[in-house]
Amino acid sequence: MNRTLRYGTLLAGSLLLGACGSDDAPPDSTLYPAPEYVDDDPAQSTTQLSGFAWDPEAFFINLVNCPFPDIRCAPFLLDQGPLYGFSAMQKSSIFAFDPVTGGPSGEPVQSDDLGVWSLYGVPSRSTVPYFVTALPTGSLSPAASVPKGNYLPTVTLRPVVTHNSVCHVQEAASISTVGILEAVAKRLTANGSPTTVADFTNDKRFASVVVFWNYQPGSPLLRAPASCTTVKATVNNTPVGESYNVNWAPPGVLPPFLQQSTRGYFVDDQPATDGSGTKVSGLGITVFLLRASTSAPPREITFNLVDPTPPYDPANDTLVPDADPTANPCALKNRVKDKGQIKGEQFNPWRFQTIAAPPMPGIITFAGNQMWRKNQPNGPEGAVSPNLCLPLPAP
Repeated sequence: MNRTLRYGTLLAGSLLLGACGSDDAPPDSTLYPAPEYVDDDPAQSTTQLSGFAWDPEAFFINLVNCPFPDIRCAPFLLDQGPLYGFSAMQKSSIFAFDPVTGGPSGEPVQSDDLGVWSLYGVPSRSTVPYFVTALPTGSLSPAASVPKGNYLPTVTLRPVVTHNSVCHVQEAASISTVGILEAVAKRLTANGSPTTVADFTNDKRFASVVVFWNYQPGSPLLRAPASCTTVKATVNNTPVGESYNVNWAPPGVLPPFLQQSTRGYFVDDQPATDGSGTKVSGLGITVFLLRASTSAPPREITFNLVDPTPPYDPANDTLVPDADPTANPCALKNRVKDKGQIKGEQFNPWRFQTIAAPPMPGIITFAGNQMWRKNQPNGPEGAVSPNLCLPLPAP
């Protein structure tokens, strides 16, 4: 079993940062006139949303199987890289879900062969956000060497506030029927509750199904798994639902009782190292389930992303710097090397803001979250994430 942890824990050291900038302003264009700002009726204003459709399960499999020993295998969502290219969803139907109406804000559009899509005419407002949703019409590139399967309707839990703004680089994730949720369905069946993957979109069976994938801090396009983390759910400070932590190993290498999915994912709760007995995921993947009942579901569920990694204490350090990561993977997380020195006190445990979201029966919710470093209690500083809507400049 320890062998399977290597796939998650080795990625804990793959944090790669990139930045570029220039203080030189471009000269004024002589070809295009300067923009002229005109007052408009806010009630008639619309916003364009654009972004990419992708399969996060396939992206990770491409990452661990990447054959290139260079930047092409860095875990970034780069449109020129093979990791994204072979996880882009082609012909995926995308729309902006409107919580006010309970439906789409307009007609869906299809992503192109690179997974790129644009929605026009989304009403602008600064109150209730929209959520990008992907219908199960898309597929991976035929050249992708990832086990193929069908997809489930998926809403990305990332609010899009269209207040007189431009919204670019929005994610539209799709969760497959042969990956993470197949592994959870197998575990539920083995535990005496027969479940198929299709049951997760049956509102008579489940009131909420949320796939969390926690990622390491860093560049907004970094998608390196945040190992040894989990998610806890509460309603009015009372724990609710069921949580299943998920890991990965090459398909077919584990014994049958671990119920691997077609893509190699499996439920694998690992004990953390803080002595609390907290179960964590070696890859930062946690699936939350709230079963349907005769009573109405809660209006809102509070999710807390948890990193029980103990703060680095050199006085209690009994691990050699280059120890086998399967020996004590969570403790190794905060052993960050800086010029040959172990320097972990600034980085772990990772943090994230509390997430409050309503149950969404009949659809899968995907929450891909980049966690914050210990020395960033209020979130990362510096460049604004491109996943946010940016207000237009004032005239």
